[in-house]
Order: sequence, then C-alpha cells, then structure tokens
Amino acid sequence: MIGLISEGWRGMQGALRLMTFRSGGEAMFDVSVRGFWRSFAAVLFALPLAILVLLEREHLNLPINGLQYFLIYFGTWISFPIAAAVSVAIIGARHRYLAWVILHNWGVVWLYAIITAIWSLQVAGIINAEFRDFLFFIYGYLRILVHWRIAYVTLGVPTITSAFTAAVPALVSYIVLVAISQAFAVTPVAG
Repeated sequence: MIGLISEGWRGMQGALRLMTFRSGGEAMFDVSVRGFWRSFAAVLFALPLAILVLLEREHLNLPINGLQYFLIYFGTWISFPIAAAVSVAIIGARHRYLAWVILHNWGVVWLYAIITAIWSLQVAGIINAEFRDFLFFIYGYLRILVHWRIAYVTLGVPTITSAFTAAVPALVSYIVLVAISQAFAVTPVAG
C-alpha cells in the first residue's frame, strides 16, 4: 500500500511537471504493464475530491443525484482507456498507449483538485455563484489543454494530431456523461 501511495505521489508530481512544461516529469512514471494497472489507483486518489464536491454542492443547496454522479465518475474513468486504445490504433501509436493512459490517469487527479477548489472557494464565501460559473468556463478550456498536453507529451505525434487524438476520449467521456444523465432524466409515463 505504501508503494502504491508513493507511486501515486510520483505520478501526480510527474503529471504536474509535464503539464506545467517543466523537465523531468517523464522519468517519474512506471510505463510498464504493472504501472498501467497501478495507475488506475488514481481513481481512489480522486475519489475523496469527488465526494467533497458532492458534499459542497449539498452545502450550497445544489444537490445532485449521488448515484448518477458516481456512475458518471466511474463511467468516464472506464471509457478513457477504451477510447484511447481506438485512438492510438487509428494514428499508429499503439506502442505509446500505456504511457498515455498512465499519464492521463495521474493527471486527471489534478483536474479533480481544480474542480474541488472552485467549489471550496464558493463554500468558503470567497466567490459567488457567478464567479464560480466563470471559473468553470475557464476550467473547460483548461481541461482541453491538459488533455492535449498529455496526449502531445506521451504519443510523440505532431501537435494537431495529438489535439485530435485527445479529442476522441474527451468526446467519448462527454457521451458517457450525457447518456447517464439522460438515463436519469427519463421519467416513467403514468398509465
């Protein structure tokens, strides 16, 4: 367990270094098959942040269906490696698949930290709902840039190719979100 926590810390530090254009981040990842499977522990690293967001929304009287929220949470984590496998096959970068998924998994923890921080600022009374929405607007673009940067660093393909490649799992993730949301929005017709 301590080894996994240590690997997670190194992975998150490496992801932060790469996302902020600092050197040395690549060496902080175990890009083996073992490292691939262990990188899914990032789900557990981000889970307390996701729970905190749920509680913060409840505190702000903006509750959401917990089951729906966590189905989306886990659904997007599951959909990424599947969509990424298809993407690397299309662009001929199968040999970079493990690195992409590993870096993605640890990098996404930082995205959850940003989401949590935004909600925390509102709970603390530092920002209002309008400014929160503005920050989430900015976050939408930041999320795209982070996913592009991760794809660019790991896949070793040109900039535009990495951007389009990163867009595929992002689109699949959005489809998962919409599909689960729509499944919960369906109300039975009274007969």
